[in-house]
Amino acid sequence: MKTATSLIQQPKSKLWHRNLTSAIWGDYTLQAVLVIIGCIPAFITIAIMAMLIYETAIFFQQVPLWRFLTDTQWTPLFPNKTFGIMVLTSGTLLTTAIAMTVAVPIGLLTAIYLSEYAPQKIRYLLKPVIETLSGIPTVVYGYFALLCITPLLQKFIPNLAGFSPLSAGLVTGVMVVPIVSSMSEDAIQNVPQKLREAAYALGFTQPEIITKIILPLAFPGIIASFTLAASRSLGETLIASIAAGQIPTLTLNPLEPVSTITAFIIQLSLGDVAFNSLEFHTIFTLGTVIFLMTSILNTLSYLLVRRHRDRMLEVTIYSPEVETQNLAINYKSKSDRYSPEKTPKSRHIFQPAFAKRHLLDRLFKIFSIIPPLFPLTILGLLLVDVFQNGFSHLNWQFITAFASRDPKEAGIYVALVGTFWLLGLTAIFAIPIGVGAAIYLEEYLPDNLLSQFLEINLANLAAIPSIIYGLLGLGIFVYGLGFLTGQYSIISAGLTLSIIALPALIIATRSALRQVPDSLREGGSAMGMTRWQVLWHLVLPSAMPGILTGIFLSLSRAIGETAPLIAVGASTFIVFTPALSLEGLQSPFTALPVQIFNWVSRPEADFQQNAAAAIILLIGILLAINIFAIILRYCYGNKKQ
Repeated sequence: MKTATSLIQQPKSKLWHRNLTSAIWGDYTLQAVLVIIGCIPAFITIAIMAMLIYETAIFFQQVPLWRFLTDTQWTPLFPNKTFGIMVLTSGTLLTTAIAMTVAVPIGLLTAIYLSEYAPQKIRYLLKPVIETLSGIPTVVYGYFALLCITPLLQKFIPNLAGFSPLSAGLVTGVMVVPIVSSMSEDAIQNVPQKLREAAYALGFTQPEIITKIILPLAFPGIIASFTLAASRSLGETLIASIAAGQIPTLTLNPLEPVSTITAFIIQLSLGDVAFNSLEFHTIFTLGTVIFLMTSILNTLSYLLVRRHRDRMLEVTIYSPEVETQNLAINYKSKSDRYSPEKTPKSRHIFQPAFAKRHLLDRLFKIFSIIPPLFPLTILGLLLVDVFQNGFSHLNWQFITAFASRDPKEAGIYVALVGTFWLLGLTAIFAIPIGVGAAIYLEEYLPDNLLSQFLEINLANLAAIPSIIYGLLGLGIFVYGLGFLTGQYSIISAGLTLSIIALPALIIATRSALRQVPDSLREGGSAMGMTRWQVLWHLVLPSAMPGILTGIFLSLSRAIGETAPLIAVGASTFIVFTPALSLEGLQSPFTALPVQIFNWVSRPEADFQQNAAAAIILLIGILLAINIFAIILRYCYGNKKQ
């Protein structure tokens, strides 16, 4: 006979089983969805490669490969067309070489100072300011190179042209300094502290420790920072397009105007290029060249970083235990007593060497303070120049006025509205995909060859030049899905910027998930929670501050892009705003970076001052997004505590 207790417990048990079954099936369903989302970065890479290969194959059906590699002229827009890629390659490599000449010594010495010399408070203050350089939109650097650095250099180099790879390379080098300094500092700090202590115990000075112990061990990570910075310099578009000139010339003279690969892509994109024409295929062929160059460097950088990480894990610091009797001093033994005769008689030889080493230590410490001041000085000059030229033009009439051919009546209202449109669309598309892909890659995917491939793929996507994403948007969203997007429309631009924001968002979210202790996951599983319940109720709330930071940083990077918007057909002159409807999503668009690029390219001083005012507003928007992210993270962290 069943008791009342058993009758009550039986329905509860069936209910529990039903809930458990539904939870397990729900977990399987969500895992399947996450698998699809997690493979989206791989699909993006496949789409890029397929599109570039297809268009490049059509190009080489009309242009022989031998002529493409050996011709010494580049005139695809002339009646007598020639396609010598070495002309654009020489300008690209020249600009990159100048940039690396600036970035390598300054970035490495900055990393050494921050890691080994800077006090903790100065390091916490100085590092974010230097990393701010990497968050400034490249169109702002182009403005700075053309209107500030070039006139300044012309005072010392009278024969310097108004457009030159020297100005573009110098400013590009400043832009990639944070890449070198940040990655090199991480590599230096990964060297075990006990090696430094052991070297001090042997009488090494700090410069000797740095040059003979730290730098050799951190060498793979430092080289990885150089290769990634070189890749970033090779793919830079706006600085070269604005400041280096757009004259394809086979020269290694940094004082003459040149054209780079990415700058010529922008030049063709601004013109009226017919679909499926030879010029159209030329754009994608140039994209293939820059994609191959940067992908090789990005893969090398990733492998070097991985090798450095594995190398640091293999470093073993031995602490042998020495028997106390071996260390005991027998004071009764005459042979062990202190004897003046046993002291070295050539003390005058040791003392000058020690004084010289000590002097070199002091000089190295003083000299290491100078490199971090260089990017800070450049940042200060940039802000002073922008505010000096543009602050007087920044008023309510300028913000609310439409575009005009008269610089005194021109405003940025349409560009400002377009920027917020793109910000919202990028957030809608990128956030769920980015967070979902990060969850799958970090929480579900096992460590195997597939995960290593996806890691390399994600690292490559994060470092691919943004103009390549613009070509992807041109091929897929503008022409492939043009019947849905309306071709050159704001929805095409929003989808393109979403793809650009994905790699940074995925990497930041994975880093935040990695910071959650495994004990939290194990505790949830011990309580009978499914994997998704553990993620939803325990892991994601703990990682939310880092996830929010990654979201806002990726969005701020996306809305500062210019080259991909030009590639997908951003207009430079629009006198209406998109409507809040489906037709509005398919309407032409512009944005603040595109408007700034248009005004900087004008020779009139009033337009350039308008560009400075628009830069102030763009920097203000990016700064507001970052401040909001910090406040939200702080509030969420306090709430969690």
